[in-house]
Amino acid sequence: MEKASFLNHDKPLLCAMVQCATVEECIAKISSSLAEGATAFGIQLCKIKKELRTKENFTKIFEACQGKPIYVTSYRHSENDGYTDEECVEVLLLAIESGATIVDVMGDMYDRGSKWELTENPEAIAKQKALIVKIHAMGGEVLMSSHTNSNLTVEETLHVARSHEERGADLVKIVNKTEAIEDLPKSFETIIELNKTLTKKFLYLESGPTQKLVRNLGPQLGVCTYLTCQSYGRFDTLAQPKLTRLKKVIEGLDY
Repeated sequence: MEKASFLNHDKPLLCAMVQCATVEECIAKISSSLAEGATAFGIQLCKIKKELRTKENFTKIFEACQGKPIYVTSYRHSENDGYTDEECVEVLLLAIESGATIVDVMGDMYDRGSKWELTENPEAIAKQKALIVKIHAMGGEVLMSSHTNSNLTVEETLHVARSHEERGADLVKIVNKTEAIEDLPKSFETIIELNKTLTKKFLYLESGPTQKLVRNLGPQLGVCTYLTCQSYGRFDTLAQPKLTRLKKVIEGLDY
């Protein structure tokens, strides 16, 4: 049987994001998401209580995903507040050991606060590349993310994406910020150009007035994965479309 992956599928994955504090909450949300048609999971380990982050607990959570691809994050906020980047990485490596499929390596890892969340520091880039090699050697996949917090041009977005590829990432993730609904044509042009230019799969999202349309329709233009939410709890991202509603949108588009 082919190993579950974020890279070997022809149609966009319907990824249910899981942001919970305990093992039990994670498993309950995963179970409900499976029942509603999720084909992949995104588990934000930075939301799980520190004392619960063991290989045994991570394995329980990942096994609940029933063989679906698993994407995990270890961002600097929530339970990771105050962590060094090295400590954030330790959580990712433990997740790979416990059965996660793909881990999110931030574009400014080892150089936090870089413009567009993308370090240009040669020393930090070398450390990122070495980390990616290590993750690959462990059997994991790597998504590199840049939450730019900026309304980038198409060319600027392509620069960020190419940088991710050059550092060895298997999947590119960029989240730009838009100012008005009039930015929507540029949003779709950006996705089309990423699809034409990149050799890797990509996940392109936006915050701001265009976010709902881009999250719902981006995969029709080349974005590899829908990020959804099964239900909205205290930690969930309200910008992420509800799983059941998005599934109806996809079915309506005959996708």
